[in-house]
Amino acid sequence: MQNRTIKLLCLFTALIMLLCSCSAGSDDSEAENNTYVDKSEPQTVKISLPYSAGDSLNPFFAVGKENSALAFLFCQPLFEIKSDYTAEPALAESYEAHGTDITVHLKTAYFSDSSSVTAYDAVYSFNLAKTSPAYSQRLGRVSAAAAVGNSVVFSFDGVNPLSVNALCFPIVKRDTADSADDLPIGSGVFVMKGDDTMVISSTSQAVSTINTVELYKINKAEYITNELEVGNFNYLLEELADGSYKGINAQNKTIVLNNLVYLGFNHEYGALSSAAVRTAIFNAIDRETISSSAYQGYCKATVTPFNPELYLLKNINLPSVRANLTKSESILQKMGYSVYNDNGLRTNGENVLEFSLTVNSSNSFRTVLAHKVAEELKKIGIRINVDEVSDEVYKSRIASGSFQMYIGEVKLTESMDLAPFLGGGASKGIDQKLPFSDAYGRFLKGEITFEAMLESFYDDMMLVPICYRAGIAAYSSIYIPDFSYAPYNIYGNIENWEVTK
Repeated sequence: MQNRTIKLLCLFTALIMLLCSCSAGSDDSEAENNTYVDKSEPQTVKISLPYSAGDSLNPFFAVGKENSALAFLFCQPLFEIKSDYTAEPALAESYEAHGTDITVHLKTAYFSDSSSVTAYDAVYSFNLAKTSPAYSQRLGRVSAAAAVGNSVVFSFDGVNPLSVNALCFPIVKRDTADSADDLPIGSGVFVMKGDDTMVISSTSQAVSTINTVELYKINKAEYITNELEVGNFNYLLEELADGSYKGINAQNKTIVLNNLVYLGFNHEYGALSSAAVRTAIFNAIDRETISSSAYQGYCKATVTPFNPELYLLKNINLPSVRANLTKSESILQKMGYSVYNDNGLRTNGENVLEFSLTVNSSNSFRTVLAHKVAEELKKIGIRINVDEVSDEVYKSRIASGSFQMYIGEVKLTESMDLAPFLGGGASKGIDQKLPFSDAYGRFLKGEITFEAMLESFYDDMMLVPICYRAGIAAYSSIYIPDFSYAPYNIYGNIENWEVTK
């Protein structure tokens, strides 16, 4: 009996241990599953960006900068242009120049519908871009594009170090972008999902921090800054184009635009026909002082007609942006302007250094700049009579050449093409037979260096560069944008923007 009892107790104890062992094993398995298996949904990290309801999202029909910039989220160009205006390959694998042609070799890439990006798609895109509002000026010196295998041959009127910068237009799939209502198929990081949302494209090779882009419709452009401030969207480039500063209640950074502000001359008027007099005026202007005060810091002084961020300028010895009154006066003395008349103005006995300076009164930046220029030139005995006129009168005078001097502004392309001054819309008053015209043409064809062309500019001084205007990039504090791209691509490298919250 006693032995039987002992056996039953042993059996009971073994059963208890077995149950405990099974229970412990179950707990370990569950703990392991909880540690290594994440069954939660992927986190949505989104950004809201503005778009104009009255403009097209097709990059070849879009007019405004907001809609044009959005195209680079769902499309890629052959080259991205960096803030120093170097060309960074995107869809391009490499390129080479031969004579007046640039051959671009494409890398392997796919559109959002999984079809391959081909040279024929690039040619199709070029033909649309060539006549588009956003890219026609950029492609002004590119006459044709032809597919050769997996490469595209672009024919230029001449090839120089900056020519490739023209190839920054979006590449889309053939036959998907023929009208303003078409939303093209691209190869970008994002793809449209519905009418107002972009998500990561399944064919994109990028690993993006931001995986959702919501498009916020802007109905009235005049309220766009307020819309950012109240949080309706997260990023805005305010270009301050109306000539007045706008305080924006958001994180912000000053962005140098590709807009040259300059002092223009009528070369047919009296003393202004002399390159020496124009050079004396160039040296008399303290750009650092007058541009910062007139533009309230939203500009960058320049002594060349090219953007001061341009990489080609880095190793060139340039004149100072500060005034050199001694040099200015020395030039005038040598030109015979050593006598002052009864009004205290320099004269050589034939011409008096007194000029009118036309400026549009609606742009306060330029108006203040005009008066600052007058103050600077007064120091060397040149009188400037500032003539503030309406926009309509201003445009009429510039177009007809009915001015002596004027304050102008021109937006240049990413290839820094000076065509507007050499036969284009800002060429009135400029002597097109100046040696600089020939020198610039030779540079475009790659026959002389950038530095040699710039020396010719200083010899002729067809205009006086003053500054490049700047804008404000305003954004929500939870994002840190990448500002290493040229300002036309305001969402450059968005997939790698840092999200802080």
